Amino acid sequence: MRAIPIDDFFEDFDVKRLTAGDEPVTDASFDWGRIVAEGRAARTAVDGGCWRIGHLALLVERRYASGALQKFSEAIGESYGTVRRYRWVTKAYDEHERLRFTSLSFSHFQAVAGLSDRLTWLARAERGRWSVDRLVRETRVGPAPRKATPQLERLRSSIDGLRRSLAPAKGFDDGAIARAAREWLSDALDDLSSEVDQLRERVRRVTAAHDKRRHLRAARAAKPKPAAPKAGAALKARAIAR
Repeated sequence: MRAIPIDDFFEDFDVKRLTAGDEPVTDASFDWGRIVAEGRAARTAVDGGCWRIGHLALLVERRYASGALQKFSEAIGESYGTVRRYRWVTKAYDEHERLRFTSLSFSHFQAVAGLSDRLTWLARAERGRWSVDRLVRETRVGPAPRKATPQLERLRSSIDGLRRSLAPAKGFDDGAIARAAREWLSDALDDLSSEVDQLRERVRRVTAAHDKRRHLRAARAAKPKPAAPKAGAALKARAIAR
């Protein structure tokens, strides 16, 4: 196996990641002209290319001297502040975290990028189909999500580890998959699916109960209190009673 310099490895990795969904790029020389061309193309995308521009900004920041990000912004026709914001949001999340919430927009991710418990808020936003405004309101005035217990943290790590372990299976040989399915894979997946379904059903049940209690507390808090009687009315009532 031919060894390659570590910088070349990361450059090649960045090229392939930045062009995800397009034809594979074999040329690892991602020069300035190509970065600018990618940035301009990203701006015409349906979603505005926020994530892609953010990745490009990180690449520019790492590879070029101070001031390059400003030049990159001007070259693609985007404001410097916007490009810096895209870079900041992109840097806050890794690829697996973004793929967990495919129904949410870039603005959702941006709204909570600065929070330590941002993934918890994103999960709640996706589950409740919150708008960006609703997400912002909840993080500002709503109770902060409780910190996960050590057991739940271990569960989360296990799930993330399992996801990473299963990802390479997409490239496995079909014949090998078929043989494994006959020998053990189908049974193992059935058992795993059953446990996941049980956990999912419990999550749905306890989440619905928690949301119901929260709505009841909010309704009680919003209920207007009876107004105190005026002093004159109170005196008149006592006089009549006499």
